[in-house]
Amino acid sequence: MQEDPLIRFADQAGRILTGPIAKIVPFGVFVQLAPDVVGFLNLSELTYEPAETPDRLVDEGQLITVKVSEVDLRRHRVRLGAAGGADRS
Repeated sequence: MQEDPLIRFADQAGRILTGPIAKIVPFGVFVQLAPDVVGFLNLSELTYEPAETPDRLVDEGQLITVKVSEVDLRRHRVRLGAAGGADRS
């Protein structure tokens, strides 16, 4: 068995990181933060303006800077927020 990559990533909460958008879904985007770690950024964090889908705002593979809001080991999730001072237009 291999170690859960989130265990090593758990101390990243609060950090600002940049990574490529791995997948776009109707309610947000998944961002690759480390080789085996992907976090979720909700559509509402991508822009201040109303938007129906994130694919009108960003593209897969595009680099995006985010803040790691929470690493939930129990649920095996990484929740992301907008990076402070980032332009979310």
